[in-house]
Amino acid sequence: MIRFGLLCLSIFCLSLLSAQNREDCRLDLNNLEPVIERYNPFFGDHKWNAQSRIEMARIDNYRLLVITQDGCLRHHIRFGLLIDAKLVQNEVDFWTEEACAMLHKVYFENEAYSSFAAGFESTFREKISSYGVNQTFNFPVGSRTFICQVINDPTRGARISIEMVTFVFKETVQNQRRGIPATEDDGWNDNP
Repeated sequence: MIRFGLLCLSIFCLSLLSAQNREDCRLDLNNLEPVIERYNPFFGDHKWNAQSRIEMARIDNYRLLVITQDGCLRHHIRFGLLIDAKLVQNEVDFWTEEACAMLHKVYFENEAYSSFAAGFESTFREKISSYGVNQTFNFPVGSRTFICQVINDPTRGARISIEMVTFVFKETVQNQRRGIPATEDDGWNDNP
């Protein structure tokens, strides 16, 4: 009887903690939007399901990209690039080029990728060289953490998985210029 009571108390406490953690979420899942812009020229057959937060797009006949998003205190974006077995070359350069090309295409005309591109590309190449395929590896670049895995099945094809995790801050930073607004500056004169 005491064990049952302790079990119930434990479950109750865990549910309170879970609810409390959920209340502190900084990411509103209802406000998530597709990662790929609507008129991105690199993707065809682009679909976004707002309820499940799953995005699918075809790069070409041999590459399909699936993107999922989730999070609470951190924003998780998972990129899953499926590559047909005909194209796969089990070499470091192949995996690096596929991963980097995918992210360049996803973030076409979006400044976000340029802030972490160089760090991501060099570290991805270094880690895939060290770990190889069918192994999970992770690394930070700036304020993001990447969890990556390359799966290669010679009969079914390959999958490059990249999960980008970004901490969501409570405060928003205002990018305002310092100083006095021009209309309040003594040297500013509307009427000459």
